[in-house]
Amino acid sequence: MGRYSIISLLVLLGSVFIVPFLSYAQGDQAQVNTLKGLKGIGVSIGDIDPDATADGLNSPKLLSEVTKKLKNSGIKVYTEVELPTIAGQPMLLINVNTSKQPGLIYIFSLTLDLTQIVLLSRNKGLTAVSPTWTVLTTGGASPEDLMKNVQAALNPMLDSFIADYKKANPK
Repeated sequence: MGRYSIISLLVLLGSVFIVPFLSYAQGDQAQVNTLKGLKGIGVSIGDIDPDATADGLNSPKLLSEVTKKLKNSGIKVYTEVELPTIAGQPMLLINVNTSKQPGLIYIFSLTLDLTQIVLLSRNKGLTAVSPTWTVLTTGGASPEDLMKNVQAALNPMLDSFIADYKKANPK
């Protein structure tokens, strides 16, 4: 086994078995508070690396699965047409960064950010788009399992967001 294969294997094992348990924790009160009063959110998937797309990581399918899960949990998902009319334009952004390693192994990082338009306290006239709620994780997969492993890593992150959203917006 070559040097790069051993390093790739160690990174993969570390990211699969250690990092996901440390990367996100549901319930950070400051983040939960930023979800208070939201009537719904937009959803977007960031650009996906062409190699990962060629190996089956499908942005439209991910977007569909995320939207379906949010709607099934009772969270309104705004369309691209509706979102600009909503105060703060809350958008759940899913970013998947992949790196194809020697030996045909992907290492990926997954970030789930709720961004909103915010006012800067030092100058009430200035606004910016900023993440106000964030979770992240890492993982690994063979090319044939990339889509399945990314979805499996994304599900607990979405569960965390949904729980925090419901905590901030009880019915």
